Amino acid sequence: MRFSLIPREMRFFDMFDETAGKLTLAATKFVEMVLVFDKLEIRSHELKREEDACDASIEKIIKALDRTFITPFDREDIHTLATSLDDIMDNMEETSHRLEVFRIDKPTPEALELARIIKECCLRIESALKLLRDMRNSEKIHMLLREIGQLENDADKLYRKVDAALFSNLVTSGGAEHNGITPVDILTLIKWRELYGWLEDTVDACKDVANVISEIVIKGT
Repeated sequence: MRFSLIPREMRFFDMFDETAGKLTLAATKFVEMVLVFDKLEIRSHELKREEDACDASIEKIIKALDRTFITPFDREDIHTLATSLDDIMDNMEETSHRLEVFRIDKPTPEALELARIIKECCLRIESALKLLRDMRNSEKIHMLLREIGQLENDADKLYRKVDAALFSNLVTSGGAEHNGITPVDILTLIKWRELYGWLEDTVDACKDVANVISEIVIKGT
C-alpha cells in the first residue's frame, strides 16, 4: 500500500458516485423501454435528458480536474474514467433513439437480454466506484470487475449468435426481387444489425470502464 503525507482531494469520489448513479438510473429506464416498448418517443426523450445530466456530471469532473493540484489517483486515470463513463451513456442514448425511429414491431428476446446485461454492468460499475475510496476493498472491486467481464463475454456470444441468425433467417421469395430477397427483408436486417451493434458497443463501453477501474486499483495497491 502506498501512503502520502499530502492530503488528497476526495470530492472526485463523490462526483464519480453521482455519475454512476445517473448511469444506473438511465440503464434502468433503458431496460424498461425495451421491455414495455410503448411511448417510445417519450422514453427516448427521457434517456436524452439522462444523457444531458450525465454530460453535466462529466463536465463537472473535468473542470474540477483542471482546478485541482492533488488528486486521489492519477489525473490521466480520472480523465479516462470520466470519458469512459460518458461513452456508456452516449451509446445507450443512441440505441434508444434508434429504437424510436426505426419503427420495428417489437424487440427480440436477445435485444432485451443485451439491455439487461447493460443494466447489470452499470450496477456493478456503480458498486465498484463506491468501493474505490478505500484500496483495502481491492479484492471486492476485482470480483465486481470479473463479473462485468463475464457479462461482456455473454453479450459477445449472444451478439455473434443473432448476427449469424439475421442472415440465415432472411425470407426468400423467388420472385423478381434481386437475389430473391425482398427490400423489406433487407431493411429489417439493416435495422437489427445496427441495433444489435449499438447494444454490443454499449456493453463493450462498460468493459472499458471496468478496465480503467482495474488499472486504478493496480496502481493504488
